[in-house]
Amino acid sequence: MAKLKSKYKRDNSELIQSVIDSGVKTFITKIKMIETSKVKGYQIYECDYVDNGAIRNVNIIAMDITDAVSRLDSLVNKGIPSQTANYLLSSKTLNNK
Repeated sequence: MAKLKSKYKRDNSELIQSVIDSGVKTFITKIKMIETSKVKGYQIYECDYVDNGAIRNVNIIAMDITDAVSRLDSLVNKGIPSQTANYLLSSKTLNNK
């Protein structure tokens, strides 16, 4: 993987503030696969994102990364608390599409 120049390496909080200052209020900062699910064909992803300026962290059970993003998309900009969003996204039965 190519290395970033040092001028592009910022602290996570500085990066988030810079994006918010540019006018974007909802965005994903990180998605990482952390484990396979006991549900066959699914993985567990950890996602850090900003929803209307609030920093959030959730675990998502999804088939792949595009499925994870689409599941997260259905909950952003709705004012759902982090704990509730985490519960919904980490449950295969509650978040069935």
